[in-house]
Amino acid sequence: MDEIIGFGEWLARPDIAALLGFVVIAGGAAWAIWTRWFPEGSKPPPPNPDPPLGDGADRAFDYLVERIKVLEQELAEAQGHETRALLLAELDALRARVADKDETVAELRATIADLKSRIGNAPGPDADAARAALNDGDLDTAQDAFERISAAADIAVMRKADAEFALGEIAEQQVRWHDAARHFADAARLRSSWKSLNKAADYAERVGNYSEAEALSIAERNAAIAEFGEASAEEVESLNNLAELYRATGSYNEAELIYKRVIEIDRKTIGEEHPNFATHLNNLAGLYEATGRYDEAEPRYKRAIEIDRKTIGQEHPDFAKSLNNLAGLYEATERYDKAEPLYKQAIEIDRNTIGEEHPDFAISLNNLAGLYEATGRYDEAEPRYNQAIEIDRNTIGAKHPDFAIDLNNLAGLYGLTGRYEDAEPLYKQAIVILEATLGPEHPNTKTVKANYAGMIAARDGASS
Repeated sequence: MDEIIGFGEWLARPDIAALLGFVVIAGGAAWAIWTRWFPEGSKPPPPNPDPPLGDGADRAFDYLVERIKVLEQELAEAQGHETRALLLAELDALRARVADKDETVAELRATIADLKSRIGNAPGPDADAARAALNDGDLDTAQDAFERISAAADIAVMRKADAEFALGEIAEQQVRWHDAARHFADAARLRSSWKSLNKAADYAERVGNYSEAEALSIAERNAAIAEFGEASAEEVESLNNLAELYRATGSYNEAELIYKRVIEIDRKTIGEEHPNFATHLNNLAGLYEATGRYDEAEPRYKRAIEIDRKTIGQEHPDFAKSLNNLAGLYEATERYDKAEPLYKQAIEIDRNTIGEEHPDFAISLNNLAGLYEATGRYDEAEPRYNQAIEIDRNTIGAKHPDFAIDLNNLAGLYGLTGRYEDAEPLYKQAIVILEATLGPEHPNTKTVKANYAGMIAARDGASS
């Protein structure tokens, strides 16, 4: 192609399209920058003034605060299980984002910068409108501009794919999971790049489309090999995501094979003294524990702890998670004297790093409370269960599946100690939350229902 005048045609060039990728590695993102190419003899149009972001990200944050009210109203009027479940999940996630303003504003600022880089110096009223809206932090108006770009009849496929991806990013920031899943899936359909497939698979799983998530995850892995090569960091991430999906859906044999492949690649690339290697060991150990293979799980948990100790150090939230993992195995095998000090150490690390008002701190409290319950120290278990409930109520919200698990835990303690009248409403509340969010057929829902039925049977047996 010798001459490319239109923006859409320029985007369709393979050498230009190759510049438009992003890679997510270990929770971070590296974003490529768009470079404008002009045919020989032509002159680039002067860019529009592009002032600094200023408080644009703050204004975008204010939108999130207002969106909570909108979602609450939609939830009050919603009909149907699936609609209510999605609204509840989005509302809980939105509240969690708003709870940490500094982190959320930083993420919004990064997203706005990325969206602007995707427009570059492209001419036209829609591009101008998108740039101006992003400078003001007005993601709604930016969305309208990207939608006009996406819907344009003469748009090139590549340009449309990037517009759909941008729409997915906006929906992601505003915690509209169903919209994000749709836009990312459209972007992946139009251009099956690793970045699009990675996002599409993630959001398909989030909204419960597991069969679609599996297909997308497999395609994501293939794209990673095609774009970055075998044994690349992108292939490792894709494989690990697929293994996690299989593990979550009970396909343990498939998950084990993939976890082992990830570890094999790690040994040849990043080596065995790397935090990511420790994470992948923890994942495989967790699978072994879940399937009762404790002798295979324990050495891997211990090895992960040693790696973390040497790399990220002992005052790090991820080190606390590794301690919790090994403590959980000790508890499962009734080695309570070994589990307790590890749980306590994890709590102290969390207290000194993420603080006491964080969902992960609530998890650590639940773990220790469960140990106290298992060893008959009910008076020590109850206040920790209650504290975990209050933390999650104030962070992830009272309609989140993890909050339901908190209620189940406390209800179990009440049932065990014969306080059936206190246990019953907690079980009922937990079941309502789980059915609304995860659905009646989800394993967690079935487990809590079975716990409730067991409590009722124990109560009836005690009264007869």
